[in-house]
Amino acid sequence: MIFASLLFAAACSAAYADQPVAGPALPQARIALSIAPAKVRAPYDVQVIRENGEALPTYNLKDRFYVQGNANERYIIRITNPTDRRIEAVVSVDGLDVIDGEGGDLRKRGYVVPPYGETRVEGFRTSQADVATFRFSSVSGSYAGQKGKARNVGVIAVALFEEQAAPSEQQIIVGQAPPPPPTHRMPYDYRADLDAKTSAAPGAVHASRGEEAKADKAKDAGGDYGRSRGAPRRAEKRAAEAAPASRPAPMPPGGGGGGYAPPSDNYADDEVAVPQPEPRQQNERLGLGTEFGEQRTSAASYTRFVRAPGRPIAIAELRYNDAAGLMALGIQVQPLPDAGEIMTRETADPFPGDHFARPLH
Repeated sequence: MIFASLLFAAACSAAYADQPVAGPALPQARIALSIAPAKVRAPYDVQVIRENGEALPTYNLKDRFYVQGNANERYIIRITNPTDRRIEAVVSVDGLDVIDGEGGDLRKRGYVVPPYGETRVEGFRTSQADVATFRFSSVSGSYAGQKGKARNVGVIAVALFEEQAAPSEQQIIVGQAPPPPPTHRMPYDYRADLDAKTSAAPGAVHASRGEEAKADKAKDAGGDYGRSRGAPRRAEKRAAEAAPASRPAPMPPGGGGGGYAPPSDNYADDEVAVPQPEPRQQNERLGLGTEFGEQRTSAASYTRFVRAPGRPIAIAELRYNDAAGLMALGIQVQPLPDAGEIMTRETADPFPGDHFARPLH
């Protein structure tokens, strides 16, 4: 387990899309949650909101949910948990995990949404204190596009996991507890230390002094323990002449150390890495992506969260694009006028009879 979970909570008022939809209206707290049955799905809510807390226009088409965004607009993913239990939310944007920036995976860990609370995911996490904000961009300018992983650009997903309940413990009722052990200590008596020192055998001291005397005599007679003074150390000299000269470890290119393998002596065996030009897409993909935006403070801390076994209890999928992209899918992103308004405009008289312009007041 890389880490238990990141806990990030903030308080804000509820907000939901009140724009017309191409299909049934989206009731509050039932947006874009799939897989789960209705009785489980109903409490949780996932929305894409603006900085001011207003939900971006959200549309429903063929059991999918679409968010309308605008280029360079910042957005936030808001997850609401109205239950009395914590849940874990694993979030991905454009197929990238919002915590480590790599491929999204349900086995990775996410954010903890507190009971009766919410979590706002404001960007790709760069540290425990900061994130890189979510901001709509072009597909090529998106974070996934810059990483060469633009295949899944255009979808936001949130997988919700329940917490495993703590096992119940049996409690045993016993009688009166035994008294605690006494903490009283005997008073200090200096005579005990004196008795311990005098009881040591004096022969050990004399033996130590005798050994030192013998060592001094041997040193005076034979130099370094039997070796005559001035005698060459022929064995050490021969060993030094036979050993090859040591070479310093080569430094990596640009300085620094560690993790660098020196080239072989045969330079013909070395391969020179030639930088390859990055492949350019012939046709630029239209539509929106999510860029790695500016740094923003969004503190988080570590906590422990044990998932309940099984699949996530719900998965929210929100696909996003600009107005042109949604209209290409058949979604009417602009509200259509009603029949009365159409008739009024069609029967408007360009010359109702007034001859001169009159002031308003």
